[in-house]
Amino acid sequence: MTWMLVNRISVDSPADADRVIDAFRHRAGKVDRAPGFEGLEVWRADDGREVVVATRWARREDFTAWLASPAFREAHAHAGATPGEAHGTAYEIVLR
Repeated sequence: MTWMLVNRISVDSPADADRVIDAFRHRAGKVDRAPGFEGLEVWRADDGREVVVATRWARREDFTAWLASPAFREAHAHAGATPGEAHGTAYEIVLR
């Protein structure tokens, strides 16, 4: 069963969206080595006021282990330096 975590980051302007996207372009890539990690996509809304970050995981347990890992804490140590407010939701992929 594959899982997706979708984080919606609301920002005040397209320039703020660019800053969030740039942070993901220059990320350390720690999640890429996490067991069960299958991929990451970053999307920008047409109006430039939302950035969506979607990660795909082989199993929910893999995602949960990532959240509890030191690598997760390191990867998100500077998350407060980027603009926006994030709201995440986990989804089970039931049809592809």
